[in-house]
Amino acid sequence: MADASASLAVPGQQPHGPAPGGKNILFALDESEHSVAALNWAFDYLLRDGDKLTVAVVVDKEDVTAVTSRVKTLLRSVWQSNNVNCTMGVRVLVGAPHKAGELICKLVEELEVKPAMLVLGSAGKSHVQGFFVGSVSHYCVEHATIPVIVARCGDERGRNTSKGSTGSRRRSISPFFA
Repeated sequence: MADASASLAVPGQQPHGPAPGGKNILFALDESEHSVAALNWAFDYLLRDGDKLTVAVVVDKEDVTAVTSRVKTLLRSVWQSNNVNCTMGVRVLVGAPHKAGELICKLVEELEVKPAMLVLGSAGKSHVQGFFVGSVSHYCVEHATIPVIVARCGDERGRNTSKGSTGSRRRSISPFFA
């Protein structure tokens, strides 16, 4: 497995890790609508100031530089629409797409600072489809050595559309949950 990494500069943050008290979060992205919705969800409900987000993308024979550029553009766009001051990095893993779950779980063990959790989107496959076609989220839940969050988002932007939700980022946090 070959891989490439790149950092995305965000004002006021160090490029190599979370700020004191911040979390390292690994996010598996495949550039699908489900995955982008899950990324928006992570920015809305999971990421906090000082966290470090590493985005992992698995590609087969695509130009790593082009993939890195696309993902950085996507991250910058999502970051600008949210109010989170976090550090971000991109890891492009080159390997067979049907081995994406295996490659992501291997990356968890190879990172210099082990992530606090792995986050990924769900394509909404049925159990039967996941069994025959394969499910990256199912593989990661079964094999990752860290907690895994599978974000199954209902609408195209990954916002919570439940009654009473405005879809905007919560800015006040109870000191009991901070």
